[in-house]
Amino acid sequence: MNAETLIDSLHRRGVRLRIDGEVLRWFGPVGVMTEADLSTLRQHKAALLAALAAPDPDAFEERAAIIEHDAGLPRQDAETLAAQEQGRADANSLHSDVVQRWAAEIERLAKLPAVSPEGAEALKRAQAFINGGWALQAARLGWDEVELFGVCPRAPWQRLDWKGAAFGGAAQAVTQEAVTYVGGLRRYRAIINNDGVAVPIWALVQDNPTNEGNAA
Repeated sequence: MNAETLIDSLHRRGVRLRIDGEVLRWFGPVGVMTEADLSTLRQHKAALLAALAAPDPDAFEERAAIIEHDAGLPRQDAETLAAQEQGRADANSLHSDVVQRWAAEIERLAKLPAVSPEGAEALKRAQAFINGGWALQAARLGWDEVELFGVCPRAPWQRLDWKGAAFGGAAQAVTQEAVTYVGGLRRYRAIINNDGVAVPIWALVQDNPTNEGNAA
């Protein structure tokens, strides 16, 4: 049984898993968890921690929509339950984790010597977008990593229609539909990656690989 299957099985029984540092905690109805369940959690602890530590924003959005529709709950309550199914206390903590991952990827790329001048300037804009709190706001509104940090694989900095909104300039407003920059220019979410070809810049620009091994 893999970690995702185990998490799903426990959710169906009303049990939620949470991460507390390196501790894996569970919450559920009295009498539901058995000694066999606890043994399984201990056996798969490392895989469960890894699965719970990696937020899945697409799955979150889909699950929140399902809960909102099927249970008739307000959107905020549906998002809280969906976030808890990914091991988070609420939607805000899940979005914060997602943005932290984006920030780490952009920071890593900004340190690479092989990035072109155009790319370096775009990455600075992306860092400002994150540091200004706009990425977190966008994440809360459902924007994904491609819509914010996507580029065309064949011409990363030339194709504006495929360029993520975080690369566009100094932001002054973010809505579900668009990012507005200082000066009034606007990038509409609907036209970014509308043919599904763009990829996150960190999927395109990678560190140079190195070999490693153990001395005999």
